[in-house]
Amino acid sequence: MSGGSNDYMLSRGFAANGRTTLQHYLFKDGLNYLLHPCIPTDHPHLRIADIGVGTGIWLIELARMLPASTQLDGLDVSFAQCPPKEWLPANISFITQDILAEPPSSLVGTYDIIHVQLFITILRDGNPVPMLQNLMKMLKPGGYIQWAEWDVNTWEITRVASAPSQSNTELEDLREWISTLGKTKPGPSFISSGWITRLPTTFAENGLSSVVVDRQKFAPEIATLLLDTWMMASQEISTNVLDKVGGGKGDVARELIEKVGRNRSNTAFNLQRVVTIGRKSPWSA
Repeated sequence: MSGGSNDYMLSRGFAANGRTTLQHYLFKDGLNYLLHPCIPTDHPHLRIADIGVGTGIWLIELARMLPASTQLDGLDVSFAQCPPKEWLPANISFITQDILAEPPSSLVGTYDIIHVQLFITILRDGNPVPMLQNLMKMLKPGGYIQWAEWDVNTWEITRVASAPSQSNTELEDLREWISTLGKTKPGPSFISSGWITRLPTTFAENGLSSVVVDRQKFAPEIATLLLDTWMMASQEISTNVLDKVGGGKGDVARELIEKVGRNRSNTAFNLQRVVTIGRKSPWSA
């Protein structure tokens, strides 16, 4: 994930790699695309950037769908989660770049398409504009940005009718504990998320037009798997952040995770994915 290592709340390791890859497949489920259909991909020599590559799975899948003449670049501050370069398709390259920093001249005006996904835990101050401006600098005139996030404001608990209790609060309690870092930050969450809803307006204000927004909930049959990935991420935050806060706050989080796990067969959550697409003017400098 792009962004300085001191800002990264999650983990890089076997378990985190599995979580990240599962999140990719769950996020894609039901959308039925890696790049939204409004983005033309028929040019044989496109150059596409994936910002914050994770395990590289998005690039790997896209390489199978587009001609080998397409250049696919992954931009990040660490590629520890990715497969060896020797095992990747020849048209995938990795470039060390913090997207929150000014792009070098070698990347200015380079990309036809830029893909961004799940930066909510990186842009915790709720201001995507500096990052978006860096993306705009790297985009060719007429190029597209696709930015996908969870809209946590649409979060809702779901329970089966046969659940032993329709009022168990462990999942809500865990969400509050993680979202406020053990109640050391103001609620409802120390991570600002309103910017995700406003992203279409932010796109327009920063020179992107033909803005398209796709909002979709997850299918109920994969809600339990979605819960699994969220609990894995919560476990990582309990170790990487809450244990360092002290006062047993990491232990409280792990106790709540265990309680949520006991109700895994009858309680989960759902929320909307929101994908925002915009195009840079073909006449931009």
